[in-house]
Amino acid sequence: MCAQIKEENFKEIYEKTYQATLKFIVIKCHNMDDINDIIQDTYLELLLLIKKKKRLEIEHVNQYIMGIANNIIKRHYHKKIKQNKVIIYQAKEEEENTQIKDEFDLEQEIITKENVETVWKYVKNKDLLTAKIFYLYFSLGLKISEIAGALDLKESNIKNRIYRTLKELKEFLGKDVIEND
Repeated sequence: MCAQIKEENFKEIYEKTYQATLKFIVIKCHNMDDINDIIQDTYLELLLLIKKKKRLEIEHVNQYIMGIANNIIKRHYHKKIKQNKVIIYQAKEEEENTQIKDEFDLEQEIITKENVETVWKYVKNKDLLTAKIFYLYFSLGLKISEIAGALDLKESNIKNRIYRTLKELKEFLGKDVIEND
């Protein structure tokens, strides 16, 4: 069954596909700062295609938009390579797989409205994989098992990165609070 996409129903398509597209882009990106640009470019290209053709007949709308996003990501990083602004990521040694309980509430523990920006700035400075995990877990609300499947990692690895970073954040914010007094 083909779906017809017209300019009038662009907003509806956008709202239905945004979360899945955002998740796809977060997983595929090489830099967390590029996510907003890439998602904006993806939907802009879709809108321009609709305006150009007046009507698109697409069988799988989500897959079509993911294809656009994938092409935008490729173009984006190809331009960066040409500009010699390649981001280098070196993976740390594989962490030990340990069982960690999943019983915490980040907001109650460390985040207040005043330090949300500080927390995300700190997380962005961590390695790319940890930043992606944090974004998927806390911003998109994905379960640890979903993140592990999407990033092709073990759940214990995801938990280790979350808990280790939370511990670092508590220490970082604790020191920051003391310095501000």
